[in-house]
Amino acid sequence: MLKKILFVIVLISFTVQSQTYVKGTLSPAQNYSWMVLYQLKGAKQLYIKNVTIENGEFSIDFPENASKGMYRLMYKQQNGGFIDFIYNNENVTLKFNPENPTETVEFISSEENTIYYNYLLESASKQQQLDSLQLAFFSLEDKADKDITSNLYKNYRTSFNDFQTEYEQKTNEKLANHFIKSSNKYYSPSIIKTPQEYLNSIKQHFFDFINFKDEELMNSIFLSEKVTEYVFYLNRSDDFEVQNVLYKNAVDEVLKKIQNVNLQSELLITLLNNFAQIENTILIDFVLENFYDKLPEELKNKTLINEIKGKVKLAIGKFAPEITWQENGITKKLSELDIAENYIVVFWSTGCSHCLHEIPLLYEFTKDKPTIHVVAFALENDDIEFNKLTLNFTKWTNILGLNKWQNAIVKDYQITGTPTYFVLDKTKRIIAKPNLIEDVKAFFEH
Repeated sequence: MLKKILFVIVLISFTVQSQTYVKGTLSPAQNYSWMVLYQLKGAKQLYIKNVTIENGEFSIDFPENASKGMYRLMYKQQNGGFIDFIYNNENVTLKFNPENPTETVEFISSEENTIYYNYLLESASKQQQLDSLQLAFFSLEDKADKDITSNLYKNYRTSFNDFQTEYEQKTNEKLANHFIKSSNKYYSPSIIKTPQEYLNSIKQHFFDFINFKDEELMNSIFLSEKVTEYVFYLNRSDDFEVQNVLYKNAVDEVLKKIQNVNLQSELLITLLNNFAQIENTILIDFVLENFYDKLPEELKNKTLINEIKGKVKLAIGKFAPEITWQENGITKKLSELDIAENYIVVFWSTGCSHCLHEIPLLYEFTKDKPTIHVVAFALENDDIEFNKLTLNFTKWTNILGLNKWQNAIVKDYQITGTPTYFVLDKTKRIIAKPNLIEDVKAFFEH
């Protein structure tokens, strides 16, 4: 009996000791009231738990089956209101200023995170030194100045490489080692002579130190962030056609480096969401047709794809969703109108003070322009004010949209505020989405 009691005591003690946690202090505390813990896995942010922040302090227990990897503490949705840390089956205690978390964080109980964050800060500083010297070199004309800058560059490069080696050795057999190795950056042995060569070098060597087969990297968002940086920030042009070619080439280059189809699937969703955010329907179609649609069926998420397509159905270049209405007992359709070179579809309401200011201005602007026709869709609960006000807009197509925000056409156009404008060409493709009446005028005048 005594042995059984001792066994239970030991078991309870082991269970208590094995429970790990992350604890933190926000200094100053300010008014933040909640903290959410996520695991960063692949291209996803997986919810773990949320707690209340009390007097600037919080504590979150990790689930018993929590896997090691990169995690995120989030205390506000915008403007970098989060801090990432490594969890390696040990308790993590930290303190930081919530207005500047990355540069102020202090890890009290996690040596691995202390080393990793010291690396990030020192690495950023050393890279800035090298990049500044390289960029300054391009504007130098005096040979002596060029020689001095070149020598400084070589010295700083040697220092940077020694620093990188030191941290890789310091974190040997630690989880942080995977991220530190992959965060290394290539610098040419000697300073590069022209800006174009410099840009070419950055692109050519961007993935030199990244192992796309590394399980620890695949179980974090590190690869997702690097791919996003490469595609969207290193491939830029002011010319729309050239930009799309650069995007396509970059996506193709990245996908050739990734053999794991699960990782491909997650990264493709990340790319599609980014292209949806900038309303680039050409690249969305390109990624779907050339990569995502070719994935195994079990890796395709049709719900997410439909959401992405829904985000861009009102993008510039897309055909405007159909609008139907009754006119003298006859069903009319937006797609069948053939009375102008351009159309303005405006959603407004007689109960919207901003609309009551802008809609008459829009009428004055368009009433004597036969090449522009306005389709004015009013969000109303009844027709009383609509019938009165539209007597002033006789040259327009005025449509009564009952049920206001619940109207099917209003939902189809994803209207969240009035007035909302869409400018269409003759074929009813969306060619502009002005915010204000001044923007509408500017579009047609310039």
